[in-house]
Amino acid sequence: MKYKSMATAVKDYLDTRRELGFALVAPSTELMRFARYADARGHLGPLNQDLILGWALEHVKQTSAVTPARRLEVIRPFAAYYRQFEPSSEVPPLGILGRGHRRLTPHIYTDEEIAQILELAGNLEPRGSLRPLTYVALFGLIAAAGLRLSEALGLTTQDVNLTTGIITVRQTKFRKSRNLPIHHSVVRELGSYSHACIGLRRADPTAPFFITQASSAVPVRTVDGVFRRIVTSMGCQVRGDHRAPRLHDLRHTFAVRRLQTWREQHQCIDQALFWLCTYLGHAKISDTYWYLTGVPELMDSIGAHLEHFVAGSAEL
Repeated sequence: MKYKSMATAVKDYLDTRRELGFALVAPSTELMRFARYADARGHLGPLNQDLILGWALEHVKQTSAVTPARRLEVIRPFAAYYRQFEPSSEVPPLGILGRGHRRLTPHIYTDEEIAQILELAGNLEPRGSLRPLTYVALFGLIAAAGLRLSEALGLTTQDVNLTTGIITVRQTKFRKSRNLPIHHSVVRELGSYSHACIGLRRADPTAPFFITQASSAVPVRTVDGVFRRIVTSMGCQVRGDHRAPRLHDLRHTFAVRRLQTWREQHQCIDQALFWLCTYLGHAKISDTYWYLTGVPELMDSIGAHLEHFVAGSAEL
């Protein structure tokens, strides 16, 4: 079989893999981007490493540091498939662009930066509408409770109990639900926001808690866009491995600040990490332990752990 276009080859590959039960949602998006890249350059015949690396490194200055490596991981199975039709095709070596699933150090916001984000959110247009109130409440909740954006936007009115001060996060990333106590100051702010929604939010316990002026759920992409514009206007100095501070970094900031507070209170960090793992909804405790080794603000905790271990061993 000789393919006339890379788009056709990619489509055949995806169809074959899906028949075997693979979803391939994210890989399909990346592979179609590669196909457009190759077809735009008039490429025909065997795949070569120059073409693959050229695509993987495209827009590298505007993407995450691990994006090229992850693109390479996506293209390798396809290249192996394609080689049965074009035997001279090259399959790039694994790891040639580094590890694709290494964790990147997040941007840890200062208290001043968070306060500025909320201030700018409160000044969004149109003034006096529900829009600025929505973003202040949404960003504030994510910062104060470490929620994922999808979790915050997935909250319904029945999930936010302002009497008990507990929010229920249902069927999230790992199909787990959890009840989270929130600080009384967060309860107060959410109460004020809920009051502002009277007459706009439908009387249904399953109605979204965060809504637009048109009473609909707030779109994820819209929230991301608003947050990026706010952070860009702040001229925020980037700290970490990402190109710019992200909304998800508010969740990381919550985790780091919580661990720092427990350490200052002389809590047992190992036990505290289990609490934090449950609160954040992590599937594995290793995901929570990563904060101790992956974030500079907590690296001294590793040193303290090591000193304690060495001192204990010396006494044996």
